Amino acid sequence: MDKKSLEELEELVKVLYNPVKSFVQIRKPDAKFQIGKGLVEKIKNYVRENNIDIVVFGNQLSPTQKYNLAKEFKVEVIDKIELVLQIFQKHARTKEAQLQVKLAELQYELPRAKEKVRLAKKGEQPGFMGYGDYEVERYYQKVKREIASIKKKLEKLREHRRIARKGREKFDSVGLVGYTNAGKTSLLNILCGEKKEAKNQVFTTLSTTTRRIRGIKRKILVTDTVGFMDDLPPFMIEAFLSTIEESSDSDLILLVIDASEDIEEIERKLKVNHEILEKVNCKSPIITVFNKCDLITEEKREEILTKLERYIVNPIFVSAKTGEGIERLKNLILDKLNLSIGVIETNNPKVVSFLYQNTEIIEDIEEEGKRIITFRAKEREVNRILKIHRVVREDGYRVS
Repeated sequence: MDKKSLEELEELVKVLYNPVKSFVQIRKPDAKFQIGKGLVEKIKNYVRENNIDIVVFGNQLSPTQKYNLAKEFKVEVIDKIELVLQIFQKHARTKEAQLQVKLAELQYELPRAKEKVRLAKKGEQPGFMGYGDYEVERYYQKVKREIASIKKKLEKLREHRRIARKGREKFDSVGLVGYTNAGKTSLLNILCGEKKEAKNQVFTTLSTTTRRIRGIKRKILVTDTVGFMDDLPPFMIEAFLSTIEESSDSDLILLVIDASEDIEEIERKLKVNHEILEKVNCKSPIITVFNKCDLITEEKREEILTKLERYIVNPIFVSAKTGEGIERLKNLILDKLNLSIGVIETNNPKVVSFLYQNTEIIEDIEEEGKRIITFRAKEREVNRILKIHRVVREDGYRVS
């Protein structure tokens, strides 16, 4: 485990526990313990002498290794994946997020249940950690049935979300994507005048949050969801893919990057972000938002723009903490949404009211007793408004 991975693991542990000691060993993984027998003894003594409650491994443990280690240490032993699942549980508040967490837990458990079957047949019982009194074979089938059931429930929720998205089509949509702890939730707060929880912790946001941008005339919705993270297994990415798709299916993507990190780390995360967006088939235009610019120098900004040019699309530096660059970001969002412009000549107060409530008014002038209003909205919305206005004007129909 390199220094960066160890730092990330410590940040994860801090969400739920108080880390007191780290042990690192570089060697070929041991089949019985993952680590060498000498380090097992060292950790065993430290745990006993310091009344440690739990030991967290950065590498993924097999059920056999976990059982053997817990037997030696006499305390609970978990790996990084189990730690992340515990954090997910803590922050899952909506029905969909809770189901996605449960799905991830079960998909993690399924192949491990197979190993429990093998161990049980050899006469070894690793224990079921509170899963009940099911026989091992029945337990394995139970996990499979629960996975199938949750997938059906999630698909129904996704269908409801697709219907809700259709109801918001007259709004422009902006998706926030990026690594966990890049400041996405803080950015949503300052754009939308919200006070959503924005702790300096990983995975504070699990469920999808959609809010309207304040301070501009257009109706633009911003969607924030779970952040990306390194070294997650495919089953966990799959379990949360729908929330990532919710953001990536927007008219515009804000790719949020922590500008205070090392240039090499920024480059690596930019690559991964683009790979994930490609995986969910995102075709939307992108603005690369370098957040936390209050923590960097002008030289660092120039270095980012120069060295990482090939990975950057429409870059802008902002600080969700101080507000620097936020108004420029709002203007850039408006500029990149590719909005169409329409012109209506009317003296109907209902039409005027509708335009002011549902579009961005560019110009409103009076000529010979009529108002000529120039407005901006999505292309399909502009065409719809012009078509309805033409029908009302020419045929006298009342359109509600």
